[in-house]
Amino acid sequence: MIKLPQRVTMPAEIEQALGLDRPGTPRLLAWSILVGGGAAAATVRDLRIVTPRGETIVRSWDAVDQAVWDQDSQMLLVSWVGTRKNTPLEIQDDIGRLPEVVRERVQSSVVLAATVPMPRGKPARVALRRDPEGRLLAQSLLPPGVKADAPEVKSVIDGALADLWAEAGEQGLNAGAPPAL
Repeated sequence: MIKLPQRVTMPAEIEQALGLDRPGTPRLLAWSILVGGGAAAATVRDLRIVTPRGETIVRSWDAVDQAVWDQDSQMLLVSWVGTRKNTPLEIQDDIGRLPEVVRERVQSSVVLAATVPMPRGKPARVALRRDPEGRLLAQSLLPPGVKADAPEVKSVIDGALADLWAEAGEQGLNAGAPPAL
């Protein structure tokens, strides 16, 4: 007889702190306690964090640029779209495979992506991602020091995003015209 792992339940105070105790809350996929207090949880719609300092962060998967896991330090470093600020999560007790679930959810939000060479430097990244309602949205992630409104940058990024929208339409991933860039 195969013994299945026992389902671990989240303590009520953590569930409440993460806002998972209300009706209509998205389904919980994984969660972990953080060193120094706080917790992080992955739901089908978003990543929810209460930091050891008490800051609450709730962001949908399309707002997470990337999450890098370091097994040795038990640190999950979350980078956000639209900011250079990262959120380090030092996992105390990885009860529910949080790092793996975060990686899977971020990757599943990316529909199409491309790397775009930039003048004088590191490449930019452009992507079409699904928001929690299933709509496609365009994102461009520029390297430090590159200004989005610089004419040579804007035209390259706009062209790369137009190519992704065209590819999405050809593959039937996009219901309708792309939004104005």
